[in-house]
Amino acid sequence: MKQLGMGSAVETLCGQAFGAHKYGMLGLYLQRSTLLLSLTGILLTIIYIFCKPILVLLGESQEIASAAAVFVYGLIPQIFAYAVNFPIQKFLQAQSIMAPSAYISAITLVIHILLSWLAVYKTGLGLLGASLVLSLSWWIIVLAQFVYIINSEKCKHTWDGFAVQAFSGLWGFFKLSAASAVMLCLETWYFQVLVLISGLLENPELALDSLSIW
Repeated sequence: MKQLGMGSAVETLCGQAFGAHKYGMLGLYLQRSTLLLSLTGILLTIIYIFCKPILVLLGESQEIASAAAVFVYGLIPQIFAYAVNFPIQKFLQAQSIMAPSAYISAITLVIHILLSWLAVYKTGLGLLGASLVLSLSWWIIVLAQFVYIINSEKCKHTWDGFAVQAFSGLWGFFKLSAASAVMLCLETWYFQVLVLISGLLENPELALDSLSIW
């Protein structure tokens, strides 16, 4: 969610640039947002790595903290996939290009279901397998969308390739993104707090199972 908030600035900037016919700026905004979200992803990775002791410190049981840690470790690659995917989606949406992402997501969903079944039930990887497949599915979406961008005639004016200019103006981009992140995170953290509190109830495994079904 923090990455979603940090990346929401690219939605506004890409829309403005496309409306002003400054098509080349869309590619630069895409790259700047990806760089910024990837840096944020490094900080999130550190939190993911130490999630077990953090959860135990917050009062969660060792069993729940251990299970959560196994699942979270497999989600680390997803952090960086999402850091690329969110700016790509906003880059395409600003140009009213929606169908390719929908088709790619639909195909990836089928692949994801099959791989999840194999990872969880056939290889016995359990939670780790489920999260690794989830990360892989996100990277499939990212790579497929990027291949579309560099090969599509619709993006020939908005994507000119990688540019050094993407490294400039990152501080201003960060300030705009941080404001959006705070707004969006406050709207959604209440549910995460609810999950955390559920883990502190009597018989926490049942409480969390029930909450996940809901």
